[in-house]
Amino acid sequence: MALRVSIGRAPLIAWHARKRCYLSAMTLLERIDPTRTWPGLLGAAGAGLTALFVFLEPTPTQVLSLPALIGFWGAHVFLFLALAQGSQVLISRHIAPKANPWAAIAAAGVVASALLAPMALVLDYLMVGPLDPAEASGWTWAGLIEEWASLAPPATVVWLGLNAARFLRRPDPEPQSTPRGTEALAEPGFMRRLPPGRRGQLIALSAELHYLRVYTTSGESLILQGFGEALAQLGPQAGVRIHRSHWIDPAFVAEVTRDRGRTRVRLSNGLVLPVARNRRAEVAANLAAETGPARA
Repeated sequence: MALRVSIGRAPLIAWHARKRCYLSAMTLLERIDPTRTWPGLLGAAGAGLTALFVFLEPTPTQVLSLPALIGFWGAHVFLFLALAQGSQVLISRHIAPKANPWAAIAAAGVVASALLAPMALVLDYLMVGPLDPAEASGWTWAGLIEEWASLAPPATVVWLGLNAARFLRRPDPEPQSTPRGTEALAEPGFMRRLPPGRRGQLIALSAELHYLRVYTTSGESLILQGFGEALAQLGPQAGVRIHRSHWIDPAFVAEVTRDRGRTRVRLSNGLVLPVARNRRAEVAANLAAETGPARA
């Protein structure tokens, strides 16, 4: 009997394993999709820029083989993108959170170029060799500044152009007109950008750098969408913003916890999000007004 049960469960276990692999693959594809996520867009842009430099094959790198050429330019491009993203997060979140977005992006490009300059010189020396015999004995501050001055303008322009994909992205098409008095029922435009299998009832939104994590009753997805734009599409009467980076529908709140001065909400899908101190009263009022049962 035990043997028969074991054999009977084997196909079911295999099916669950295949399902987990499928879901993992779908999640990975969503994360690297350049039309939906910021990391995906950066990865696609990095690959495209690397291919462009390899195709152009500037004079100093003509001595390299094709694999070395790909590695050389790939290192330059992806190092810059990583440095620019890190600089932008640092500037936007910690140094100047209220700065104009375009100014923060440009500043990140300049800072990343300055950080890349010594790395680029090292890569040039190791993979290509010094073009100037005077450089063989070491670099000078003048040479380092010259390298940065040559990198900063094109690199900053590229970084501005990549971020323009977010800030200048064409808005989602407006939903079809609805009868008067039913505007609150219209689906926000960003919901139509979710995979068809994830378009359930909206539970929560979370801002993650340049993209938006959308939680619904059918799962979660990442899309290239501004958090503020998403809230504007929802309208002021829909849900409550509990934090500068989080929005929820109070109907899906399962529990509110307080520990050491920190307030959190646990939603019906198991997600736990923090409540900002200055929004506790508004959240409490919305939860008190929510008399209906949580939607499943």
